[in-house]
Amino acid sequence: MSTKYYLQKVPVESVRPGFSLAVRDDGEYRLFQVDCTQMSQRTGRPVMIKLTSEPVKHHDQWIVEYEAGTPVVRLLGICEAAS
Repeated sequence: MSTKYYLQKVPVESVRPGFSLAVRDDGEYRLFQVDCTQMSQRTGRPVMIKLTSEPVKHHDQWIVEYEAGTPVVRLLGICEAAS
């Protein structure tokens, strides 16, 4: 079975809780449901955006962090599903 999705590249700083992202993990993309976003900056360092997911089926929260301006892939919906 194959599924095609509507995708959109967005800068990480525009991500909001509730967004669904496709995040690369060990060479494959995984669904990342954003539960929380947090921005931080240290003197002389770039602005960093931390994204936290909800716990999924016996797993801990997943946390990823990107420099502001980094494009991430947002899933907007299913385009086509085929068997």
